[in-house]
Amino acid sequence: MLENELYDFRKELQNLGYSKGVISNYPKYAQSLLHYTKTEATTITENQIKEYYEYLQTKPNQRRKGIISQSHIHSNLLAIRIFFEYLQRIGKIKRNPYTLKVKSPIKTTRNILTQEEIKILYKTAQNLEETILLHLCYGCGLRRSEAQDLNIKDVNFEQKLLFVRKGKGKKRRVIPLTEKITTDLQDYYKQNQWYRNENQESFLINIQGNRITGTSLYETFKKLLQKTKINTSDKNICLHSLRHSIATHLLENEMSIEMVRNFLGHQNLKTTQIYTRVNNLKLK
Repeated sequence: MLENELYDFRKELQNLGYSKGVISNYPKYAQSLLHYTKTEATTITENQIKEYYEYLQTKPNQRRKGIISQSHIHSNLLAIRIFFEYLQRIGKIKRNPYTLKVKSPIKTTRNILTQEEIKILYKTAQNLEETILLHLCYGCGLRRSEAQDLNIKDVNFEQKLLFVRKGKGKKRRVIPLTEKITTDLQDYYKQNQWYRNENQESFLINIQGNRITGTSLYETFKKLLQKTKINTSDKNICLHSLRHSIATHLLENEMSIEMVRNFLGHQNLKTTQIYTRVNNLKLK
């Protein structure tokens, strides 16, 4: 019964046009609640959800020391609320047991690497795979999901252009490539032809010839960062920090905020303006 409800919930998210990350994670978050309470979705109570919320606030983080972040907790709660709204809409429950009033977490200052630290990352990269990761997530400002979803047809070597066809919010964009990035992408493509399956469309592949996963990209970056010995004790640097870094560096080099918005694929200029506040903090 639970599997059917979660499967149908996932299909509902797909039909509503949610991103791949939401479609993948939200059913898992709802499932975690039901496993914690050991209760059927149709009989879960308001108090059980409140108790689960208290548990989330002490839940250990599996990737690093400490507990899970407030933003991750917020994502869990949002998934649970949408799940029960869905069950109510299709008539599985008469009343939505989700009644929590939790404020959205305050967005902290973007954690970025300096231009000098980016140079160190490039110098430390020991193979083409690590360099390509930096090119895509820093040089092209791709999100992890966008790098993972990149296909061969999305890279035009002759015109030196990279196409993001399924960005966040289904926003498409075109990114100009430097001569160096173009050459390295060509070399990567040629070197990996040996592993590539006949019908494999993905640009980034593993040695089995399959599309590389976002988790694999994340692990590659963390290992590279550790090799650099860059001090990150005062800031939490992750793969997405490369995207934050290129945005800040472009603004530092006097690119207009509108051009940075187009480069990043932001729908709202206010999202891009976060990086102007980062620059102001650095100036102060």
